[in-house]
Amino acid sequence: MPKTKKTSKTKSKKPVKSAKKDVFTAKLTWLPKKTFELEFSIAWNKVKKQYQKTLKQLAKDAEIKGFRKGQAPLNVIEQNTDKSKLYGQVVNQLLPQSYTQAIVQHQLKPAISPKIQIIKAEENQPWQFKATACELPQVKLGDYKKTVKGILAKEKIWTPAKGSPTKIDKQKQENSTQKMNLIIQALLKSTSVELADILIDSEKDKMLSKLLQEAQKLGLTIDQYAQSINKTVDQLKQDYYQSAQKTLKMELILQAIADDRKLEIDKKEVDDMINTTKDEALKQKLNSPSERAYITSVIRKRKTIDYLLSL
Repeated sequence: MPKTKKTSKTKSKKPVKSAKKDVFTAKLTWLPKKTFELEFSIAWNKVKKQYQKTLKQLAKDAEIKGFRKGQAPLNVIEQNTDKSKLYGQVVNQLLPQSYTQAIVQHQLKPAISPKIQIIKAEENQPWQFKATACELPQVKLGDYKKTVKGILAKEKIWTPAKGSPTKIDKQKQENSTQKMNLIIQALLKSTSVELADILIDSEKDKMLSKLLQEAQKLGLTIDQYAQSINKTVDQLKQDYYQSAQKTLKMELILQAIADDRKLEIDKKEVDDMINTTKDEALKQKLNSPSERAYITSVIRKRKTIDYLLSL
């Protein structure tokens, strides 16, 4: 009989399990006036990893009795540190990245920094957050050219130019200021812009912060400053809220008009403005991307105002 070959039994290979990756997802909820809420969580393993990293960083400069500076064990550092402050630093490190991921995921264009609410933060559990912010509103200009021409023709501003060149220049400046005030009032009435409350509050807080700094230079508290102009703090806040609302609306209207005219500012215009300063250190600072972007916006706004005055 022919010998039969023994068939070797091949062991079936078990599928190799890939490491489970945390999939980041954020829930988006739209609120009125282009305000949005993002709810997302950060996995506990990420929190724990950042916690250890923060603790090690803290240990480098920690001065604990019985140990040389920066030589104390991590568990000793942890026992002598306020844990809530540690976790606060952890959140400050993790939140920006997670918020950015949520923004990219939903292709949002936030106009302001978000207000963050901690929903849940417990050890060995995912940490949950809610971020609230808004996008810039849509600006409905209408026939702004007709509006501007109409208001200027109606008011008929005219200042006699007599006297010295200095006096004539001053009259021209006053004339332009009167014109622009009329244009602003007309555009604010005729243009539809629905501002988010959170956007107005953000601008109001910036204005109040600046006021507080000025008051502190004079040795005054915000309460004392309000009393000096015969107002309460609440009245002052309301005034600044209305001012912030008007300022934001006008800025957005000017941007919309510049966009409508497809107004572009070239590199040379920015360079020319920067080169007006003789301070080399300041000139170098103004050449940074953020400063150049700001200068571009200033030139664009100035050109838009000049255009409106020329109608």
